[in-house]
Amino acid sequence: MLGEFTRQLCTNRLTKELSIEEIIKEAANLIEVSSEDKPYFEQILRMFLQDKNESVKVFHPHVFQYLPFCSGAEMKGEQEIGKFLAEVLIKDSTHLKSIFEKHISKDLVAKLILNQLNGLERIEGKQKYISKLPYITELFQEDFLFLVQYEDYFKNHYEMFVSYYYFLYITQLTLKLSQKGKAQFNHNNEVFFTLDWEATSKSRKSYSYGYHMIKESARSLLIDINCLEHLNFLMGTDDSQTYPELKETFENLANDEQTMFLEMLRDWIMEYRVHQVLSEVEGNLDLDYDSLVGNLFLSIEEAYEKPSMQGPQNRYPLSIEEIGKKYFLKTRGSLGYMLNVSQDLLLLLTALSLKNERKSLKQVFVELELRGLSFDRYSREEIVKLYDKLNLLDKKSDSGDAQYVKPIL
Repeated sequence: MLGEFTRQLCTNRLTKELSIEEIIKEAANLIEVSSEDKPYFEQILRMFLQDKNESVKVFHPHVFQYLPFCSGAEMKGEQEIGKFLAEVLIKDSTHLKSIFEKHISKDLVAKLILNQLNGLERIEGKQKYISKLPYITELFQEDFLFLVQYEDYFKNHYEMFVSYYYFLYITQLTLKLSQKGKAQFNHNNEVFFTLDWEATSKSRKSYSYGYHMIKESARSLLIDINCLEHLNFLMGTDDSQTYPELKETFENLANDEQTMFLEMLRDWIMEYRVHQVLSEVEGNLDLDYDSLVGNLFLSIEEAYEKPSMQGPQNRYPLSIEEIGKKYFLKTRGSLGYMLNVSQDLLLLLTALSLKNERKSLKQVFVELELRGLSFDRYSREEIVKLYDKLNLLDKKSDSGDAQYVKPIL
């Protein structure tokens, strides 16, 4: 996913996969080396270009564009995810594209290899996705531009950084869709995480208001998306509006247009129930917007309760769990999966929260919450201990107001 995300960001496509041995031979042929020394020189190039798993080693940001797709059926999904992330997380890629160009490297071996990389082609693609959480998009771009200033740290944490924002976006969107018209799309819903090294229990907020809450909301995700597609089609929108946006669009219609829409929605619900072989609605459906939207949702939900439809509904939210398992979920015995923050992830998001400023401990926790991480008092105490252990705390007194966290990068 990371390679395709980077290519989409740079509006490029991969025309051929990078062959490590081919690059090594081409690069070695450009340098005058004796036949006796050539195998040793090729081994130097191989060590530079290949990691211990015999995959491409990212020695320069440009190489991220050459990370290959997964094989088989997963390739199509990977392409779509890369496009989705590039379009919902990035508003303006102008400054970001330059990061992944073949800018001159001071390292002669790096420069030699970079000159042999020519498997990219510029594309002009039509935008398919729209960010529904613009505050996440803005924060991602701000954090991205800061992170790339530290090239080595960026190379080591780029995958975790993008993966976290991917997980944040889809989990927050899932929570908000489940809230229907009550959702607020200008800030995060509060979600509690547990630190990797601490014990937990059912009484912790991270159990009730963590992954279990997300998982419960995800049960209706496919139904919510179907319901929104119906409403957007009937409303004639072209920007995939959410429940609150659709309500606002409806309220901005003239009175006669509102009545016309409500009658159309009522008729559509009745037609849908006939098409899905569902029982007729008892009584008359009132021409009330909220009531009809609720009826449409319940009708779609009823259709998905049929045995032939339960498979897709059950499989749909599993992608959230699959993404989370890599970095952000941990099994906690009988408690099941819970949201998990490793030390590496905590320090990455702390660094992004601080930028180049010293901030109060309270402000750091506010910044972490802006990035989707909420912690109860037990976890906060553990975080303070970690900051202190790593000499990141600048103590003025034992009071939380007088403790500051020093920049990490």
